[in-house]
Amino acid sequence: MFPTFTGSSRRSRNVNLSGQKTTNPFTSTSWAPNAAIGASKTVAHAQVERQQRQQERDRLRAALCIQKTWRGSRARRNFRTACRQALDQMYGNPDPAINTEQRSARAVPLVLAACQPSQLEDHDRLGRVAQDLLQTNFSAFSSGAVDATRLDKLSRLFITALERYGAGSTNVEPQVFLEALDAIIKARPQSLALLLGQYYRVLGRYCHQIGPSPPSLQLLRTVVVAPLVAAAVPGSFTQSAYREFALSFLTQTGVPALECNTEYFSAELDIDRLAESILAAAPAEPGTPEAQDALLWLLAHFIALKKAKKQHKAHSLYPKALYLLLSILAKPIRARFTACDPRGAGDDGEFEQDPQQALPAYVSSQLASLVDKGEISDLLEKFTSDHGETSFSELDDASFLAGYILTLIYCFPTRGDDIRMRLYLADITTRQGPIPAIKFFWGAVSKTSIFSVIVSNEDATLDVLLQKRSLSESTTSGADSQWHRQWRTILLFLELYVFVLRLMDDDDFFSELSPPDGPIQPVSRLRSSGLPMESLKRLTLFLKHLGFTLYYNAAKLLEAATGLSEITSGREGPFQPFTQKRNSFDVSQADKTPSFVITAGIDFNAFRDLVTAAMRMLYERDSRRPFLPKRHWLMTSKFDMEAFLSAVVLEQKRQHELQEEDNEGGENAGEDEMETEYHSNFTFAGQTRFRHVQMEQLRAQQKKAARQRLLAAIGPKLEILRHMPFVIPFETRVQIFRQFIRLDKVQRRGGDTDPDMWRMRLLNSGGGLDPNSPSQRSLLTKHHAQIKRGQVFRDAMNEFWELGDGLKEPIQITFVDEFDIQEAGIDGGGVTKEFLTSVTKESFTQDQRLFITNNKNAFYPNPCAIDQQREALREAGIPEESAMYRDSMNDLLKQYEFLGRVIGKCMYEGILIDINFAGFFLLKWSSANAADSYRANINDLHDLDEELYQGMLRLKNYTGDVSDLALDFTITDQVSLPNQPVRTVTRNLIPNGDEILVTNENRPLYISYVARHRLAVQPYAQTRAFLRGLGMIIDPAWLAMFNQTELQRLVGGDSSEIDVEDLRRHTEYSGVYAIGDDGQEHPTVRLFWEVMHQLQDHERRDVLKYVTSTPRAPLLGFSQLSPAFTIRDGGQDQERLPSASTCVNLLKLPQYRSAAVLKSKLLYAVTSGAGFDLS
Repeated sequence: MFPTFTGSSRRSRNVNLSGQKTTNPFTSTSWAPNAAIGASKTVAHAQVERQQRQQERDRLRAALCIQKTWRGSRARRNFRTACRQALDQMYGNPDPAINTEQRSARAVPLVLAACQPSQLEDHDRLGRVAQDLLQTNFSAFSSGAVDATRLDKLSRLFITALERYGAGSTNVEPQVFLEALDAIIKARPQSLALLLGQYYRVLGRYCHQIGPSPPSLQLLRTVVVAPLVAAAVPGSFTQSAYREFALSFLTQTGVPALECNTEYFSAELDIDRLAESILAAAPAEPGTPEAQDALLWLLAHFIALKKAKKQHKAHSLYPKALYLLLSILAKPIRARFTACDPRGAGDDGEFEQDPQQALPAYVSSQLASLVDKGEISDLLEKFTSDHGETSFSELDDASFLAGYILTLIYCFPTRGDDIRMRLYLADITTRQGPIPAIKFFWGAVSKTSIFSVIVSNEDATLDVLLQKRSLSESTTSGADSQWHRQWRTILLFLELYVFVLRLMDDDDFFSELSPPDGPIQPVSRLRSSGLPMESLKRLTLFLKHLGFTLYYNAAKLLEAATGLSEITSGREGPFQPFTQKRNSFDVSQADKTPSFVITAGIDFNAFRDLVTAAMRMLYERDSRRPFLPKRHWLMTSKFDMEAFLSAVVLEQKRQHELQEEDNEGGENAGEDEMETEYHSNFTFAGQTRFRHVQMEQLRAQQKKAARQRLLAAIGPKLEILRHMPFVIPFETRVQIFRQFIRLDKVQRRGGDTDPDMWRMRLLNSGGGLDPNSPSQRSLLTKHHAQIKRGQVFRDAMNEFWELGDGLKEPIQITFVDEFDIQEAGIDGGGVTKEFLTSVTKESFTQDQRLFITNNKNAFYPNPCAIDQQREALREAGIPEESAMYRDSMNDLLKQYEFLGRVIGKCMYEGILIDINFAGFFLLKWSSANAADSYRANINDLHDLDEELYQGMLRLKNYTGDVSDLALDFTITDQVSLPNQPVRTVTRNLIPNGDEILVTNENRPLYISYVARHRLAVQPYAQTRAFLRGLGMIIDPAWLAMFNQTELQRLVGGDSSEIDVEDLRRHTEYSGVYAIGDDGQEHPTVRLFWEVMHQLQDHERRDVLKYVTSTPRAPLLGFSQLSPAFTIRDGGQDQERLPSASTCVNLLKLPQYRSAAVLKSKLLYAVTSGAGFDLS
């Protein structure tokens, strides 16, 4: 319709012959120039007038509404005033003709109409009516004078009045309202059907205010329990009552009346109904800190009620509800329980401590009770007494128990060993009789389809792991799918088996592999926990296939987990009102890193670390004392071995480039500087800053995790080499190690690996050689040192300490004698070798202060060095807080660190040293880059202290009562210096260890703690300093490619028989012995090789050590010896002995004419050391 007022919608004909254009020709009725504009104004004015009329009508309606509302409010106010006056008249001037029953019948309608409990006067009026109702036993309702449905509103008034308790002075005691509510519930429980949430919330706050011992405790207990035990009500009411009791009452912060009288309150409770309500109401995640606190209090109260109730049922729902709550709260419990745990963070530092306030004492004590000996034993007894008759239910029960125990271990890391010990000591009843728990779980694991598929087909492992997504999509509860249940069983078995392996010595382990002949003797718990050979083969295959996939396909698995987290993040629960309260600092919104969660606390990294720990412990035992087939661990079929070396080097180069880009971008800056203090979190401003810091920390952690995932994605072969190196042949790994060093040299030295070329490039970078240039003099002297014989180590440390990782670059050494006279010789590499071997010889063989030897002459850091240094400073009267004391202690650790750099330099340059290291010490080298670090065990004590090892074995096998030996969880450390009267100090192995007696039950833990103290805790600072220095020169990831035996070969050479022909092929000749154009060797040289073939292997080793300073060949043969083995003529004197220059691997051999003379002279020289000199 056109905007005109003609009354017709028909378009009128309009012919424009003027040539002028109008904006709307249909509104123009004149040819005047302003006609169109006038018509538009008319329409606009009409629209404005219409809007004004509409606004006027709206104002009139609003005024009428306001007047109506005000009149209604005034009428209600006047009515309430009249009702209040009537009530005041009724109770202020009571009519003698009206009894209490009649008065209550008249007063109830008045109080329902007029009472507003928010006003204290109405609070008093409501109280007087409540007293009348109580005196008459609510006869006003039972007689029909007042409709029974009015009890609903009256209940709400009583609850609101009780909520106002403590808000101001009043003449009515809250007990009156409690008694009234109790009477209403007994008379008509349905009155509270819609008020149960408010009812229990108000009761919880009231209990919080009145303290632990109120005079009306019996009444309070009655009103709390009344809705839960109400008779003649539908099941839905009882279900709602238990639900609100859990969500609104038990979540209250501090309910002293309940906490101090738990047994009294729990007498009539049905724990299964309460557990059922929690199972139905629990959310997927705790959400905000307020929601976390509420759930923590619910968990604490739930535990206390169950303990007080002592309700035992074969199929109780309590463990399932407890498991669910622990799973939801696993992270906050782990972070906050540690802060208040008297055991502290432990010695291993295996978990992080979140800077939050500690748990309330009551919550902490209730949570701690979950890991008490009695509680865990009772739980295991309940779970295992009747776990089902069919194999399916047996696996199901095993999975549930596994999930619960894994959650406990994650939530309470400081109590992890106690939990594992309880499970290790448990016997589980099966149809075949009771068996050790580890055997039970091994049986459950071996029956799972996941285990069978992975063992039988290494290529199917990835498909098995990716089933997590499809199962979670197809089930309503993805976390409880068959996939998850099977994995939980597997992971608990691995947790328990790793614990048992720590306790087992080799005799226990191998006893199951080769059962003794003759009559069967009683076996210990440890020996009964061993696995037979076929089981170990299957287990190692499973771990090998699974571990390979977790490292090689990590990027694909985490990518799948990212999509899965989007699918499962939508689950909600009745706790959603808690979790919806978000603020601008909510850290839960920032934590969106990919996850691959099996159960609470077992994310992708924890899952992979556990698998790796079990696999490496079995591999280390097999490498120490082989029991598996020779090529059992290899997985060469997964790679193209011909191209493997170049592919790994390329991955290393790409990762190095990526890390350099990150360093240039500053992404790593500040990650280690974000620390918060506990005391600043208890004020509002402090909490606000804390939230900001948490957000920054999470962002930094996510960036770091994303970088690690990217590095893993571009270097899957490197991940295998770092964490599962044994799947690649040793020779290949040695070649990779040398290539990594070569690549590092190229990157650091700008492509010049030759020392002389590198020095020339440094000079040319400054514009040419200028002896007067200070900068060039600095470049020339920075890597040059003058070393005095007899104090090589101290001079080396003074000269080269400031270099740091610059020690990787070529160094030049000038030796001086005791009179500071320089020795002749030019350092072309040989003097450097002499310098490095001299440093190691002086540090290890001449100075027994830093390193000591075991009974096999293998070296390890002196575990008493720190204590001895402290004792020496104390005797010197130097206070601990002084700068001299700190400098002295730091200097000792610097010596360890510098020695680590020297050993690293020898490995970096391919220089072999004749030093044997203890196996447990070398294990720390290979585990320096691993997440689980070094795990001390009783077998390593054998390398440390044979006497202590035998003592621990005697204790382990002691058949009597160990408590009779009066041992406690303490250990004695020597602090006195050598050759001085022995002084010791006693230390606790665990907190309050001097108060804990060693018994038959806990002696495995005692032995484990002794081993951990001697192997890890006592030498921790020394070992850490040494490894820090070693890691400056040799990347710890490179060392992780080898086990302890292989590392010793890498440091000192191959211990296999000397290959004379290989040595001959790679020997160089000079002087008269130089091979001419005819290609023939000199006759004396031929005699030398003839003699070498005749010598015994130990004699060949003596010759090799005489020339090269080490009796072992390089790992990849003598082609790797640097400098090359060289023979030069030593004159024609037949009586002269051969001599050697070890710095350049040079043998100076006189021109002997007979093999007999050559042999006798050679053996005499190498055994007596005659003729040893430096050219």
